[in-house]
Amino acid sequence: MTTSMTGFASASCPTDTVTIVADIKCVNHRYLDLHFKIPEELRQYEIQFRRTLTDSLKRGKVECKISINQNHHSAEQKISPQVMKNLQELERSVTKHYPKANKLSVNDILRWPGSIQEDSIEVETIAEAAKHALTSAIRDLNIARNEEGNKLKKIIQDKTFHINDLIQQVKPLIPTIISSYETKLRDRIKHLDIEISDDRVAQEVVIHSTKVDVEEEIQRLEAHTSSLLEILDSKGAQGKKLDFLMQELNREANTLGSKSTSIGTTNIAMDLKVAIEQIREQVQNIE
Repeated sequence: MTTSMTGFASASCPTDTVTIVADIKCVNHRYLDLHFKIPEELRQYEIQFRRTLTDSLKRGKVECKISINQNHHSAEQKISPQVMKNLQELERSVTKHYPKANKLSVNDILRWPGSIQEDSIEVETIAEAAKHALTSAIRDLNIARNEEGNKLKKIIQDKTFHINDLIQQVKPLIPTIISSYETKLRDRIKHLDIEISDDRVAQEVVIHSTKVDVEEEIQRLEAHTSSLLEILDSKGAQGKKLDFLMQELNREANTLGSKSTSIGTTNIAMDLKVAIEQIREQVQNIE
């Protein structure tokens, strides 16, 4: 299956007190490059989270963010008795030395560090919820990447069929090019009014035919396009194989262009290079 390296997914998993949210963003990259942004409470589980991602993703620059959101009115809040006792003692001490000092207000008390107590949250519970959220996000990410991959596959297949059409256009031009060269050679000899044997002319035509012969290039181009289509229908990672094929296709197209001695084959060689480059751009996004 053709899978794109680009995608985004977000999933959440609620508990009684908090909701864990996992966001995953992936873009194309030569290798698998993981970046995590997680709360300190979950730092000890980062290795497990990384392993979960590497089991599902093979290539791409991946940014994973896990956040903990407090559920509204989920945790019971109350004033710390010990903090209140300490504040009362401090207030009496201050008032004793400064009788005109303002008394503590409700806002002063609520803003005091540690004055508000909340029910404690088990780290294990948060970690388990984070694993569920991460797994769901990976599943949704892969669905999105597969959908994008199918679109890329269709584009690449269409471009490959176009390349095959261009290759077929080259084949009938080669005999015409050789015949045209022989005609021009004989006309030039006649114009110069010199005598050259037919064997010598035939020898020159053979030499020229060897120089412009692109049969091997055509065969390799056809073999590469066939391999390209087979890879698109194969399982597993395809990106690196396709990238290698793009280099081979481009090399053969360059050779075809360098051997060209007619406008027709030159234009086809240019069209081939354009189509190959268009495929290469799409291949960069395939895992």
